[in-house]
Amino acid sequence: MKDIILKYTKEDPNNTIPTYVIFFSDGGVYETEKISNLLIECSGTPIFWQFVGLGNADYGALQKLDDLRGRVVDNADFFALDDIDSVTDAELYDRLLNEFPGWLKQVRAKGILRS
Repeated sequence: MKDIILKYTKEDPNNTIPTYVIFFSDGGVYETEKISNLLIECSGTPIFWQFVGLGNADYGALQKLDDLRGRVVDNADFFALDDIDSVTDAELYDRLLNEFPGWLKQVRAKGILRS
């Protein structure tokens, strides 16, 4: 996460293209406080984080990241994909892009993204 944030905020600060990151996890997420702080710190940048849970695991940490307070805009979403074998491509894309359009409106309205 730090490398992605560095790339799109320091190395390429004039980037006008929104960055959409998909993070797949089987629920073994730790260091929730560090991840939470990174999400809060980069919430004023044009980076959106989509967390996807796989494997019928405990996704508590990922769900907490989705509802994290203290951000400039809500820059993350989470959903479980435990039914991957029965999900159509169209439904998968609907889930992946569930919050992204609303996030785009928010970052444009706040002047975070100027395109």
